[in-house]
Amino acid sequence: MKKTLIFTFALCLVLSSCTGKTEFSGSFICGEADACAVCDDGLLTASPGSVKCFDSAGKKVFERELELESAHITQGGALAAAYAEGGRSIVLSDGEVISADNDIICAKLNESGCLALCMKEPGYMGSVTVYSPEKKPVYKWYCARQRLISAAVSPDSERLAVLTDKGIRLFSLDSEKDRGMLECENLRDIVWLGLRVCGIGSSGAYVCDDKGKLKGKCDFSGKITGKFGVLDKKLIIEVREHASGGAGEVYILDDDLKVKDRISVGGEVWSLDCRNGKTAVLTQNGVSVYDGAKLLSCRKAQGAEEALLTDSGEIIAVGGGRAWVTEK
Repeated sequence: MKKTLIFTFALCLVLSSCTGKTEFSGSFICGEADACAVCDDGLLTASPGSVKCFDSAGKKVFERELELESAHITQGGALAAAYAEGGRSIVLSDGEVISADNDIICAKLNESGCLALCMKEPGYMGSVTVYSPEKKPVYKWYCARQRLISAAVSPDSERLAVLTDKGIRLFSLDSEKDRGMLECENLRDIVWLGLRVCGIGSSGAYVCDDKGKLKGKCDFSGKITGKFGVLDKKLIIEVREHASGGAGEVYILDDDLKVKDRISVGGEVWSLDCRNGKTAVLTQNGVSVYDGAKLLSCRKAQGAEEALLTDSGEIIAVGGGRAWVTEK
């Protein structure tokens, strides 16, 4: 009986820390958005027809037009970029705009600000153009016989990984010749773990070196992968039972895709964000911040649809057309 009371009391303490009043340093109206990301401790939002950038105080820095298509944001380091799927413009968080030659499939920034832009290409299955941090095109690859899905520039900005429906292809940015290829189908996205490339499927993941040699894999035994991020060469990924949603866990995998730890978040993962060695997970219970699997804080975030970490350690919670900033 005594042990039961002690356990119940401890559980209440944990739960109360996740449901207590959250203190915000302020809030501001940002408008409804399809996507949002942190940039220089401010906020970039994108919706069909519009991209808006706000500083850390909530002042609108600029607003740019965007095509009336589904809007997305890619984030790398302090920079973020918004685009519309099927559109022809990329709006960066510094206010500059890159004009694409053809309809956009997807885009990815690396930590140094290099952009891999996947586009439709007449006469091909697609193409990838790499832009330097100065927004200059420095490399282009044409996809001839495989369906183009995504592409990403390595952290050292010297290599390009391209995901097609047949696997992961690797290139050096000073040559069009393949460095190698990992043959693997049914992948939905790729991400660099240091100088290794991780391909993420619906219920598993594979990792290869920069020449396409398999270095590890992880099978989640029929469970479904969801949102993911990268921290210090580790893959942080949501894993749940059902494709339609529901409660899940967050796995921490090393660059061999070996499970290092798991986080039981106690609800359905609405958003997951990784920055500066920390992970923020938003569920219906609130936003929790972790250092590895260690819970650092758990705050109530009523109305939030996404929770983002800033470089200064704050949390920006976004939902219902409004953004709240929670002090560290």
